[in-house]
Amino acid sequence: MKSRFLVVMAALAMVFAFSFGAQAQTLTSDIVFLKFGYVPLNTYEYDVAGSEQVESSGLAIQGEYNLNFNNFWIGFGLEYEYLWWKDNGDYKWAYLTPQVSAKFAAMGGLYVGAGLAGKYLISYDSPSGSDYDPDKKIDLWVNGILGYYMPIGEAVFLDLEGRFGYNLTNQQWADDDDVKNSYELAFYVGIGYRASASDY
Repeated sequence: MKSRFLVVMAALAMVFAFSFGAQAQTLTSDIVFLKFGYVPLNTYEYDVAGSEQVESSGLAIQGEYNLNFNNFWIGFGLEYEYLWWKDNGDYKWAYLTPQVSAKFAAMGGLYVGAGLAGKYLISYDSPSGSDYDPDKKIDLWVNGILGYYMPIGEAVFLDLEGRFGYNLTNQQWADDDDVKNSYELAFYVGIGYRASASDY
């Protein structure tokens, strides 16, 4: 876990360095992002003696519309996420997640913010004969967001983003043992487009 933390911190440091070395840039319009994500770590741990973390990884695709209030963004997004258990790829989960976020976009392209998401388990697969049966309910997650955008064409932007999410409700495991904690780390690469002139 310590090595993962160091890798994440190094990546964030590079984002900061690149951001402050870039030419100053600001957006004066709403912006739409289409992002493709990699989830290196999604984990939960039961609150029972001897329990070990259940770790999964996967892929995601997200669409997001951001209202721009003088570089304070209010984002509304929808994400599809597909995960598989690292120890046994026969266990798979698919989620649909509406989300809302608030982000501050600084000079140079760096943005930072936080958000809330409702992660709904729409389907899952497990090995034949398994009694694994999570509830298809919505869990409320809180997300920390750090990203960087840069122009690559007329009204077109490259977007790089990292997100750390923490599960506040754990409803999908309500009929199983209590969950001690559940969290997720994800990285995104996307394309942004100016949507319209903002006048808020």
